[in-house]
Amino acid sequence: MSNDTPRAIDLASVDHVLTTTRSVRLRLDFERPVPAAMIKEALRIALQAPTGANTQTWRFMIVTDAAKRRAIADYYRQAANDYVEGRTGLSRTGVTMMREYDARDPRQQQREAMMKSGGYLMENLERAPVMLIPCIEGRFEQDDVFTQASMWGSILPATWSLMLALRARRLASAWTTLHLRHEKEVSALLGIPDNYTQAALLPVAWLTGGDLQPAKRLPVEDVSCWEHWGGREPGA
Repeated sequence: MSNDTPRAIDLASVDHVLTTTRSVRLRLDFERPVPAAMIKEALRIALQAPTGANTQTWRFMIVTDAAKRRAIADYYRQAANDYVEGRTGLSRTGVTMMREYDARDPRQQQREAMMKSGGYLMENLERAPVMLIPCIEGRFEQDDVFTQASMWGSILPATWSLMLALRARRLASAWTTLHLRHEKEVSALLGIPDNYTQAALLPVAWLTGGDLQPAKRLPVEDVSCWEHWGGREPGA
């Protein structure tokens, strides 16, 4: 087969990975080490993600040192406690949104399970054998929407690709951001330069139990608009 011939894609396998990759909290294997080679394989795939202007200014912090994992987990728990106890504007907004959900909404139906799994991860975060922190060069909190979208649009697709690549190798991860309330402290702990922005924290471990299943989501018709806001599919 020549290099110009399109390679057949196993859509069933691709769709399975896409629909079963999510934040795993309760089924992380805290006892089994994760080979560095597998992390590097997943990162090589992640680096194929789109990057604004092909700048490739992303960096991925890989943390396996037990003391550093414990320190990051402590910052995470501190932020989580602030969130739950309502000491921040962010937590008040989140609680208000949760209360306004319709009981029939699948998001509301999954809330109790999410809170349980979130609490479990909070208590055991340092036990994850690997922590990955994706970073992007630049500080853009005060920039316009275009600049912010361009920067996030460079690091977040790569982070999602990383999660997909890990999932394909039966490694589980969870997309978390609570530690970002202590971003400066974590940067100091890991020596991340001041001109780099952390985007997330992924605890990584082997997946325990059986296979993952697609999550309950809102119908496509409820979240898609055609031609104008609120517009329905032509002929529907």
